[in-house]
Amino acid sequence: MTQHSAVASALADVPETLSAFERAIELQARAAAVGFDWPQISDIRNKIKEELLELEQGLDHQDAANTFEELGDVLFALTNLARRLQIDPAAALEATNQKFIRRFQHMEQAALSEGSDLSSEPLTQKVIRYRQAWAEDQCS
Repeated sequence: MTQHSAVASALADVPETLSAFERAIELQARAAAVGFDWPQISDIRNKIKEELLELEQGLDHQDAANTFEELGDVLFALTNLARRLQIDPAAALEATNQKFIRRFQHMEQAALSEGSDLSSEPLTQKVIRYRQAWAEDQCS
């Protein structure tokens, strides 16, 4: 029987104290440093599509454990794309949070100015208001 010597993993000392995004980026960067990386951005995009399909299957089968795992895989693949594009995924998400806040508050204000309460409006009206807020956001 052949005995394998213990090999120190390239991932061994990635701190668990990092945020999930930071840890994923560091894990992916270290794997890439030893040649385990998609050669092209299109490969990463295809991987994201694959993971999204697997997530859809978990959702379709109402399999909570699989859905949890596949959502993690989607986030990991998206983080890999962000790493390759040199985009901080947490900063991108926070920018989207701020955009959502701005648009949602526009919806609330529009409803209030019409004497309505957003929470009591049907979803179809909320969607119309969101599209209006989106359009206004595009102009500014």
